[in-house]
Amino acid sequence: MATFSERLKTRVPSWQRFFERVRADGRNPAYDLLPVLSLDQRNAFSKTLAAFSPKTPGFKLTEKQAVLHDQLRHDGLTARQTPLPAHVLGDLLAYFKATPCHDPYRAHLGTFPWDAPVSIETNIGYYNWEQVLRAPHMIAVMNNPDILAVAEAYLGCKPVIDNIGAAWAYPGRDIAKGVQRFHRDFDCSRCFKAFYYLTNIDATSGPHKYVKGSHQDRRLESGKAQIDDAIIETFGAEAIETITAPAGSWFLEDVYGFHKGQLPVDRPRLLLAIEYNLYPSPLSPKAPLITREPQYDSYINKLFLK
Repeated sequence: MATFSERLKTRVPSWQRFFERVRADGRNPAYDLLPVLSLDQRNAFSKTLAAFSPKTPGFKLTEKQAVLHDQLRHDGLTARQTPLPAHVLGDLLAYFKATPCHDPYRAHLGTFPWDAPVSIETNIGYYNWEQVLRAPHMIAVMNNPDILAVAEAYLGCKPVIDNIGAAWAYPGRDIAKGVQRFHRDFDCSRCFKAFYYLTNIDATSGPHKYVKGSHQDRRLESGKAQIDDAIIETFGAEAIETITAPAGSWFLEDVYGFHKGQLPVDRPRLLLAIEYNLYPSPLSPKAPLITREPQYDSYINKLFLK
């Protein structure tokens, strides 16, 4: 088990830097200090906050939603779900292929086409918030009624949509980087992500991997990425779920549990991720980006839609 000091340094290299970040964004303190809390402390804080947060009148899960919620609560991961309609998937894929992406770790490279990263050092090509938000059908996908219902049951109140992203992972790289190594997300005291495969994913095209049950287990909670051997030694190989599925498939995942995107071998992988949080994190814009249509809940969409 990591010490308090080790957990603090996950996000706070110095108190000077901490207070600089407080002044820069009022959302940073909760984000930066989250790793120091125990699971019990995070759960207690989440329950207290949920009690005072908006809820849907007469809220009740359908049978399908209840199954997803139970899977998420027990394993930290749901089963793969029916793919998006073909026209939705086709429109999304065409849009992202026509939209330039970037490598945030090599900003000097600028933008590049999805299939032509300008450096072999670039493992992943990312899209920014506004690019993702303006993708066709994106707002409807974010507001999938089944996911919103699961989120309200899991969080204990209406969710806040936060930290949306889409990215290509490229084959032909020798070293896994960033999210391609097993890691935990410390984004919110209670949250989960919906992951959408926008390309076909088999064992060699960068499948997502998740350590089932690790969302309720503090072992290896150091704030650092972990090598596969450490994960296997701690949780057992049988706990690692490798998720292969056709394009358009999606699943839900509590991202405090260990997870990674496997380094692709033979073809690029496009993944879309949407996070459902108890409260806003600094992983979203400071002000909404586009106008909200009336059918979408103003509280749930407040970070991205005006």
